[in-house]
Amino acid sequence: MTTDINDLEQTKALDHIRELLTTHWREARDAQDEDGRFSIGFKATFDRGASPTTLKVTCRIAKTISDEIESVIEDPRQQKLL
Repeated sequence: MTTDINDLEQTKALDHIRELLTTHWREARDAQDEDGRFSIGFKATFDRGASPTTLKVTCRIAKTISDEIESVIEDPRQQKLL
């Protein structure tokens, strides 16, 4: 019995993820950075305290942003070599 409900919960969660992915794919693609990177994250939350189990699937779209600064900091206590 437990396996049956686990299978049903997983199948339903995957169905919701697939639906959200299809619905928001274009928005996610449009959010890509200059290197063509974007991410879509999904979170499935199950509440088994309720009867029947409730399921909420959340979709988040993020643009990947990378930035960096590099510098050298010289130790003022070190003598400079000429």
